[in-house]
Amino acid sequence: MEIQIRHLRVLCEIDSSGSLNRAAANLGLGQPALSHQLRRIERLVGGVLFHRGQHGVRPTELGVVLLHRARAIVRTFDELEHDFHRQAPEASDSIRVGWNDSVITSSLLGGLRELLPGKPVRTRADASRTRLLAQVANRGIDLALIMICGRRALAVPPEVRTTTLACEPSFVVVPTGHRLADEEEIELAALAGEDWIVSSGGDGCRVVFREMCLAHGFDPRITHDVDVDTVRERLVSGGYGVGLIQPTRPEVDGLEIRPLADSPMCVRHVLAWREDGPCTQGVRELASRATEEYWRMAEGTTPYRTWLREHGRMAVG
Repeated sequence: MEIQIRHLRVLCEIDSSGSLNRAAANLGLGQPALSHQLRRIERLVGGVLFHRGQHGVRPTELGVVLLHRARAIVRTFDELEHDFHRQAPEASDSIRVGWNDSVITSSLLGGLRELLPGKPVRTRADASRTRLLAQVANRGIDLALIMICGRRALAVPPEVRTTTLACEPSFVVVPTGHRLADEEEIELAALAGEDWIVSSGGDGCRVVFREMCLAHGFDPRITHDVDVDTVRERLVSGGYGVGLIQPTRPEVDGLEIRPLADSPMCVRHVLAWREDGPCTQGVRELASRATEEYWRMAEGTTPYRTWLREHGRMAVG
């Protein structure tokens, strides 16, 4: 026997109900069958999960630990089922937006507020562009703002429409005092011996990053997997390694943000929506406003502004 999601649901129901009898009724089982199933789970995990008493059941110390994990797993599994199962069209009081780590998120939400005044906006972050596109296709969300590393084609469900808001070069961030900190542009090959601090999230970005490094003669030594921008930057400023960074990130003490010579890696900011969704009519204006705000941010950061003066904007195609 192996633990399965149904076993975790059983444990959560027992805990919520506080009684084997009530849990059995809620699960549509007989109380003896539920007791037998609980004993099997307890044998599997190697310990008693609930104290039984005349007033019901309560979790043991081991049970508390397991239930904490079980609830998180059950919620995640339920979200997964929701995201990848097609839902019927339904009227909603809010616009649901999914996004991953794009600096355009704030301006996109601001544009929604202006275009649809009084309409509530709900958001959810997700590092996976595949999941976000599936959520749009299956009506789990109405809009998705996703980042795509490299120039590979994006596989889009047939019901979904997309537009690229901006395409940007990946910059590199090194600690102040680094041997290359005074360079106007940094050759990627010059970073071959560095420890790298990178994000473990997203679909394919790690592969694109590694391919980029291999094309420049080295296999990157990824020392720290960190998905949060501010944490990555603190590690860089602390001298724990170097990393890629969005060129619109503001400059902070302890960090030097520099372009990579020849811009070996680009990132696209893409907006996705259903053609029969609630945002279809205003999506082009929304995209235009978000793009304009992106370029205002770009002009507000010295390294990126300097790079744009020399190279111009990257083509979005």
